[in-house]
Amino acid sequence: MRGIDLKRYRNELGLKQNELAERLEIERSLISKIESGKRTISKTMEKKIKTVLHLNGGVNSVEAKIDFLRVRFKTLDVQTVIEKILHMDMNWFTHENRGFYHYTETFYYGSIRIFRNPEDSNMGIMLDLSGEGCRQLEQIFEEDNDRSWTEFFWSLYEDDLFGQGVVIDTKITRIDIALDELIVDGEVNFDLYDLKEKMEQGLVDTTFKNFDFNGGFAYEGGKMVNKGLSLYFGSRQSPLYFNFYQKDYELARKEKMSVEDTRLKHEIKNRYEIRLADEKAFLFIEYFLSSGESLDWLVKEIINASLTVYEIENDLKVFCQSWYNVIDKMEGLKLSVKGEKPSIEKTLRWLTNYLAPSLKMIKLIDNYMGTNELMERIDLAELKEKHEEMIDMVCVDAKDLLLGNGSNSDLREYMSQEFDLEEEYAF
Repeated sequence: MRGIDLKRYRNELGLKQNELAERLEIERSLISKIESGKRTISKTMEKKIKTVLHLNGGVNSVEAKIDFLRVRFKTLDVQTVIEKILHMDMNWFTHENRGFYHYTETFYYGSIRIFRNPEDSNMGIMLDLSGEGCRQLEQIFEEDNDRSWTEFFWSLYEDDLFGQGVVIDTKITRIDIALDELIVDGEVNFDLYDLKEKMEQGLVDTTFKNFDFNGGFAYEGGKMVNKGLSLYFGSRQSPLYFNFYQKDYELARKEKMSVEDTRLKHEIKNRYEIRLADEKAFLFIEYFLSSGESLDWLVKEIINASLTVYEIENDLKVFCQSWYNVIDKMEGLKLSVKGEKPSIEKTLRWLTNYLAPSLKMIKLIDNYMGTNELMERIDLAELKEKHEEMIDMVCVDAKDLLLGNGSNSDLREYMSQEFDLEEEYAF
């Protein structure tokens, strides 16, 4: 544990240095020295801090998996996508003259689906993998010299993706990651009703503006069946969305089994699902590749950046031990493998997908009017927060943007100086 971690924990709990020192039964000056980096935290002190603040997490067993993936390739060449990207045989796929999402054709192998509209090259090809489709593709990976998701995603960054000397614009539009909390003898699983109550009691700090839940019973097969509790953070239309639910009850309804038998069969209690779309999906993959970390670690870090859960102990606020037994209270990114940063091509792809259309519109209007008035107005415009976020999207590390704390002070200072110079020498 580092001094900056201790300071973050103290601030999250709303404690002053003397209040934290009192809980730890040490001098306030020692807290100050630790947080400023003048003193290190001994193993004995770290153990005491974790015990007092309830930071001894990561007890419960969890398993992370990709549960949904959607990738668009701006090409109509289905066969090459199947052979070069999926490493599969075109002959394995069945073709139908109907599709989804405004596509008119479907090529499918089990739950691995590819959509195409041959009348619209701008729509390209959409690779659509449900949870079952992801599992089927993983089986293909195993047969393909133990290929992995990491290798699959790295292949999407290749400049000559199809080996034809043609640059293919590739866009990851959505990815869902599921963190399953397993049922293990001797471990106590987290009760999602507890998280719901803490939300209602104001014991959860969150970056989300929307929270909803669903539960109750349904009349099925002549009897009332418990649907289980589902918690929703954010909006389905937003680029980041959480869905935490009692997976054991969902499986019991689906397979028409008792909850007890379902738990014995699948050994899963809760599922913590994060859904990332558009920019967030793009950033997650970049972060995944550049950090070299495991999926479960990254999911926990995203959840930690969005939710902080507390409980009251002896009239004092501490971190919720049962929650962090599952999620962990991270001390910052621990790089296990130093991954290579994706090339500048990833930035150009972001510009193509999210910014270039607006710039092209401005350019066409400016050319049509035969003046430079629009560009002059752009130079004089004041950037708002949403515009600065767009600049950060290109200039700030993927991790900071993904976790919602990205900023680039050097860039801000540079832009400020540039604007000051323009005003000084304007005539």
